Amino acid sequence: MMNIKDSIFPEEKEEFPWDEKALKALKKTIKDQGIKCCMDDIFLLGFLRARKFDLQRSLQLLKNYYNIRVNYPQYFKDLLPSKLEHALNLKILQFLPNLDQDGCYIYFFRVVSWDTSISNVTDVWRCVLLFMDLQLNFHRTQAKKVVCVVDTGGMNLSHFYHLSPRAISSLAMLILKDSYQLRYKAIHYVNMNVIIKAILSILLPLLSEKLRKRIHLHSDVDTLHEFISPDCLPLELGGNLPSFDPTEANNMLRSNEEFFRKNEEYVKLYEEGTNKNFSQGRFRYIGEDLEEEKMRKFIEKSEEKFKCHTDNPEAFLAALKEDPEFEMTHL
Repeated sequence: MMNIKDSIFPEEKEEFPWDEKALKALKKTIKDQGIKCCMDDIFLLGFLRARKFDLQRSLQLLKNYYNIRVNYPQYFKDLLPSKLEHALNLKILQFLPNLDQDGCYIYFFRVVSWDTSISNVTDVWRCVLLFMDLQLNFHRTQAKKVVCVVDTGGMNLSHFYHLSPRAISSLAMLILKDSYQLRYKAIHYVNMNVIIKAILSILLPLLSEKLRKRIHLHSDVDTLHEFISPDCLPLELGGNLPSFDPTEANNMLRSNEEFFRKNEEYVKLYEEGTNKNFSQGRFRYIGEDLEEEKMRKFIEKSEEKFKCHTDNPEAFLAALKEDPEFEMTHL
């Protein structure tokens, strides 16, 4: 089991059991298929729990997880805290040290802290991945799912400019679709304005119906408290806890630099093994399906409209609504 250094979370007292037979079966299948990857119990349990211990679906998720890291080096190469100090120091995001009333970890993203002159959107997404990758080494994260709160108060045109349809589709591809073993109990967008509505008009159609149903939109923090007790939230979210300060959470990332280095080594190991197995015919290439092609066209068309209205999110939203081919998800 991976030992997280300088954890900001209280010592775990609750037990999170698992199916030991399923874990052994997954390990055997990985070896039988010649897949080279991290074989730590806690890491592999993440895939099993995410797919309710279904062996084949868990194995496919594992392959997806590594394939996306191989195919998108712009997000995963040098994915280390030491390479992202400029973005981490903005103090945009963290897992809160307190659990919600149901025992779930809360992930908090505060848009107003993002200075786009210091960090581009790619490095912000990379910071998200740092936190998510480390967090998946907690049994609670895997068993209980996580709650995400995105405070969009203070979102301005500089954020809108960086959050193009391509950037939004990248986020969906990286952590919200079938390439990541993190599961979401709920995602809350708080302090909604027209800019976040324009962004969500791109994001929501990219998500599964199941995940869309778990997304909640709030004009202010009051309705958020219907889902999460103020006793679990920081001052910025109308909570009873002290002000949001991710300093200790960032230090936890820094203390685990070696963990992230090992992650990169496993990606290289997987890539080498996959290339070898592919040449031997063990892996079949599966082409894009119709749904993927539909989404690609959706992003391309949205990107064209975005380029025309990068300084006017209201006009961008209106242009989307006017397009008869564009299926607007209700916001």
